[in-house]
Order: sequence, then structure tokens, then C-alpha cells
Amino acid sequence: MAGRAVGARLEGAVSWGAALCIAIALRAIGVAVARKARPEASWRELVLGSGSWRIPMTIVLVPVALVLALGLAVGQLWCALLLAPLVLLIAPWLVARGVLIPLGLPRAAYFVAWMSDWTWRADRRGGAALAAAWALCRARKPGAAEEAWVSERIERAGAGPAPSPASAVPLRGAGIAAGAMLAAHRGDVEGARALFDSVAGLDERACPREARRVAAGWLAAEAASRGDWAAALERAREGGGRALSLLAAVAARLLGEAPAPGALELWLRWLAAPHRRATLPLVRRALAAGEGAPPPQPEEPEPCAAAIAEGDLWSRAVLLHATMLLRPSGKVSGDDLRRLGGAWDAALDDERAQAELRERAQLLGASGAQAALGPLSRAVEEDLAAALRAARVPREAWDDLGGTIGRTRRRLRDELLAEVELACDALRRRVDEKRELPALSEWREWISLRAQYEAAAALVGAEFRRLAFPKVHADVCHAAVWLFNARKERAIANAMFRWLLAEAEALEDARLAGLQRGNVGCGV
Repeated sequence: MAGRAVGARLEGAVSWGAALCIAIALRAIGVAVARKARPEASWRELVLGSGSWRIPMTIVLVPVALVLALGLAVGQLWCALLLAPLVLLIAPWLVARGVLIPLGLPRAAYFVAWMSDWTWRADRRGGAALAAAWALCRARKPGAAEEAWVSERIERAGAGPAPSPASAVPLRGAGIAAGAMLAAHRGDVEGARALFDSVAGLDERACPREARRVAAGWLAAEAASRGDWAAALERAREGGGRALSLLAAVAARLLGEAPAPGALELWLRWLAAPHRRATLPLVRRALAAGEGAPPPQPEEPEPCAAAIAEGDLWSRAVLLHATMLLRPSGKVSGDDLRRLGGAWDAALDDERAQAELRERAQLLGASGAQAALGPLSRAVEEDLAAALRAARVPREAWDDLGGTIGRTRRRLRDELLAEVELACDALRRRVDEKRELPALSEWREWISLRAQYEAAAALVGAEFRRLAFPKVHADVCHAAVWLFNARKERAIANAMFRWLLAEAEALEDARLAGLQRGNVGCGV
């Protein structure tokens, strides 16, 4: 009796499986026929249908997949033959993200992610390119052929104008993230950081949520790798997910943010996050830092440690200047620059110093003290301006009313204005000559100009923005209109319009703000 019952169950399972195989085969024939009529559609869209049919089809297929999974769990191995294509059909991005990308399989990740039209929506080609570039970064021994193949797919993700508007493939958020991932694979960390950071400036309609999450995750991990825990915390809060939740908790404890997560919460986040072996040292470091207590910072030595005679202003100024030049660029602070500027002001305005210079000038046959002070003052200002640029010290941290600092600020302002104007002229000339670049290169040029403008504004202040923005607005708006109308790159053009609008509103320029509101309203 038991043997007949088992045989009946097996016969029933085989019959049920045969019927399911026949149904899938018939559906595959229908999909193949539809593929010839709609070559631009994805396989997933053809199988599940579009519009109102897609959700009912998915609702039907999910229980089927669960039944097949249960059958596989109880030893029905033939269920795996049907379960694999169903999982690919129902959750292609889950397969690409959880299996193919960690295995470092760019081609497989590309084709599976291509089916993820729910995840990537209108940027399916960009999402597939992002999956391929991500898998390339995870590959153990990627070859030149694989890199060239991925690079070609990224170029297709922003292929620019096509013979007809219907076949155009504009660059969108996932395509930009794919270019950033490839730049990271090639070792261009600065370029990857700039591209990933620029994803946030795109309109939500032109940037899938998954692209923003991947960008935030990469930026958070990269900031943590160089010890910038404030940036890591900010990026981790933007992204979401188990890994970023753990990174945010670690960063909060290391920074002493209140309320800092407790030890139990930290361990629970670590257990929930992937790559536990790799993240364990970070967790231990965060636990050692304590709750709500920032790590002690080493005290900086006095910048002027040598013995200087009382009232020897020249020696003090020269020693401070030499100390600044010997320091790494990142270690120069606003206090250092303000102290040095005050020392030079005191030395250059001192009556005894003026008398010494007049005597020295007479001995050397010079016309007077000003003949020596002029080149010296210019050399000091050049060194201070170079230190400011290298250290990227914001104006609020060093601004003063001293003569040396004031002259340095004016010198730096003029240099930065000239550089930004040259970059704007180059952009305008290229647009006027209609010299097209690939869409990703167009975007790189724009974010480079934007970064140059914003860095200069941070160094010099609002005065630079008021002087430079009319020129920047005219040339960038001209380029964005060309990209929008002629190149059909509406997503990146819209991002440029949005930035111009925000800057015009910040500078309270009602005329330019009104113009950009109209441009932004044209859509993506």
C-alpha cells in the first residue's frame, strides 16, 4: 500500500510538471513571435505583458515559484529546471545583485539586469551597464576584453542622438553611475567620486532609485576608507540598506554623534549586514570608541617653536612662512593663514623694519625700501594664495581685515575668475561649433565646470559668485539648451537648468531665476 501511494504521488508530480512544462513552452513560442514584432521590448516585458497585465501575471507566477521551491526542498530536483527561469523572470535584479555581481560576471549581470524594467524603469540600458561595471569591479582577474565590452555598453547607455527620436537613448542616472563604477575600476577615484556625487543632482524621473542607492553606498564606503567619517555618515543616511545602516552606526559612534547607537544595536546591525568578516574590525573599533565620546585628537605642535628675540617681527614672519610651506597642504588651517597674515602685516608696517630696509637699499644702491618691499609682498601673497587653494580652506575660516590677507583674497579672486571664464569660453566655443562629445563626456565637462565654480566660491565667498555667475549662467544655459533641443539629452540638460535655478535664487536674481523655472518646467 505504501509503495502504491508513493508511486501515485510521483506520477501526479510528473504529470503536473509535464503540464507546467507544456504551458511554459507554449508561452515561450508566443514570446518568440512577439519578439519579432517588438524587438525593443525586454523578454520580461514580453512574458509578463505590459500595463494592467503585468501585476496579475506576477501574482500568478509567484505562487508557482513558491510551489517549485517547496518541491525542490523535498527532493524533486526537476523543479530546479523550472524554478531558475521563473526567479529570473520575477526578480531579475535580485539575481544580478545577489549572485552575478558578487561572482564577477559582467556579461551575465548585464543581460539579467536588462530584464529589470521595474527596477530601472526608463533607464533599463543604463541599469544593465551599471550591473556589468559593478560585476567588473568584483571580478578576480578581469581581462582587457571584458573591460572593453563593459565600456562599450556604457557608451550605448548614453548614445546620444539617433536617426529617429523614438530610437534615441539619452543618458540618465543609471548610465552616469555605470560610468562612475568603470572609472573606479580603472583607479580614477576622483572621477568616480565626482560622477557618483552628480547622480543626486538629477531629477527623480531621470534617475532610478536604485542608482541613487548604489551611488550613496559607494560614496559612503569610499569616505570611510579615507577616514572621512562625517561624509560617510551623511552618505550612509542617504542610501539605506543593511550595509549602510551598519556603516552609519559605526560612523556615529566614531564621531560621537548623539544619540550614538549602543553596543547591542551595533552588534545586531552587524549580524544583519553582509560581509560580516570584513566589517568586524570596524565594529570593534566603534565599540572601543565608546558611546557619544569622540576620539581624542592629537595636539598640533606650535607652528613657531624656535626661539625668537622679543620684537623681531621679521624673524617671526619668515619662520611662520617657512613652517606653512613645509606643512602638507591638508594640514594648513585657517588659523595658520590668519596668524601668518598678521605676522607679515606687523613686519611690513613696522617702522624699524622700514628703517632697516632703507639702510639696506642704500648699501645695495636701490631706490628705496619700496623697491624691496614690492617683490617681497607679492611673493608672500602668491604663497598664501597657493596654500589657500591647496588646502581648500573656506573663506569663513581665514577671512580677516589685515592688509596681507585682503590683498591675497583679491589676487585669488582674480585668478579664479579668469580660470572659470576660460572654462566657460571653451564650453561656449565648442557648442557654437557644434562639436559633439559622447553624452557621458558632456556630463563630465559640466560637473568639472560646476566643481570649479563651487570650489572658487567656497574659497573667495559670495563676491566671487556675484561676479562669476552672469558669465557662467549665459554659457551653461546656452550649452544646456543645445543639449536639450539638438542632442535630446534632456535629463542632463534638466540637471543643468536646476543648478542654474538654485544658484540664481541664492543670489536673488529674479530675472534669471524666472528664466530657469521655465526651462526646468520643460521636463526630462
